[in-house]
Amino acid sequence: MGENKHIEELNAFAKKYINEIEKESPSIDFTKNVMHSIMEYEKSEIYTPNSLISKRTWILLAGILMVGIFYVSKGKSLGTIGFSKINWDISSKIRMPNLFENISVSNIMIYACFFFTVLIFAQIYFLKKRFETNLKS
Repeated sequence: MGENKHIEELNAFAKKYINEIEKESPSIDFTKNVMHSIMEYEKSEIYTPNSLISKRTWILLAGILMVGIFYVSKGKSLGTIGFSKINWDISSKIRMPNLFENISVSNIMIYACFFFTVLIFAQIYFLKKRFETNLKS
């Protein structure tokens, strides 16, 4: 019973307080102002992704790759660059038993791994597109 009395006192206080507050009405331009605020918010860009590697760097890397391919295709020896002092015969010093000598993989397994890899790349592509559209909106 003590709780009911307390609740009744709270209800009476709330009714009295609500009656004392002045009633407010929205301005005539309320809807227009709200819609204008929403349109400005949509126009502003919240997140703009930037590439990790710039176009200039990609062009530089492609140029270096092309120069390397051109240089190797001309048949120059590596001694002219200064690599003759390096011992390139290091792989013969490392003795590893043939770990994969007795393993045989069927063609079906190779095809399955290939298609699985293709599907993973496709999934990454579509998820990337989805996240980009979700972040922009």
